[in-house]
Amino acid sequence: MRWGSRSWYALLVAVMAAVTLDVLLDGPLRHLDWIVHEWSDAHIRGRRLTAVDAFAALGQRGYLARVIVPLAVIAAIRGRSLRYPLVSVLIVGVLSGLQLLLKAAIPRTFPISGTDVLFTRGDAYPSGHTLNGFVLIWIILELVVVAFPRSAAALSPRRRRDIAVATGVITAVALTVVDKHWLTDCLFSLALGAVLLQILIILDPFAPWRGRARPGNGSAEPTRPASRDPAR
Repeated sequence: MRWGSRSWYALLVAVMAAVTLDVLLDGPLRHLDWIVHEWSDAHIRGRRLTAVDAFAALGQRGYLARVIVPLAVIAAIRGRSLRYPLVSVLIVGVLSGLQLLLKAAIPRTFPISGTDVLFTRGDAYPSGHTLNGFVLIWIILELVVVAFPRSAAALSPRRRRDIAVATGVITAVALTVVDKHWLTDCLFSLALGAVLLQILIILDPFAPWRGRARPGNGSAEPTRPASRDPAR
């Protein structure tokens, strides 16, 4: 199954639907949530907790914003365009709004409460930090390439995608292990995070536009650099 293919999209949508249905119907995955919760509560303590919690910070929007802001400023200066900070703000804003909508649809208590209650209080479902691990890390990598063009050789489009996927997965695992989210919270966000990442890759909002050599009629046509990888 190829990344970005129709069957790939269908599988991820099916995962999101199946996990949500399981949570609503108190299915086997929701029972597995409790097994993972009790194991984490009993075994992840002290230094282990501190170590794993550091990986969970990969999805912390506040920390990531402190990296995005200066990179966006440097990219704006380098590219002589406000598009980079504006696009960054837009993506972060849309992602935050999407998280609020999803969490409001199925309110759920966090594992730390010791109860798993739906439609009463809490905003555990799904994991917003996992989505940040996919999307905000990708923003950072895109801005790095614009701000520091020499890094493009080491950070190809495919590699930037792979790193964003890896950080999303690591964030989800860490959040589950440190008992900050139920397993199903993160499973849903793993599927959605991959879809959101692919949408951004297709839109390619940070790609520089350059004027082509003027054709015979004297008009200039904007075009993207040929070095962009269309297969990513």
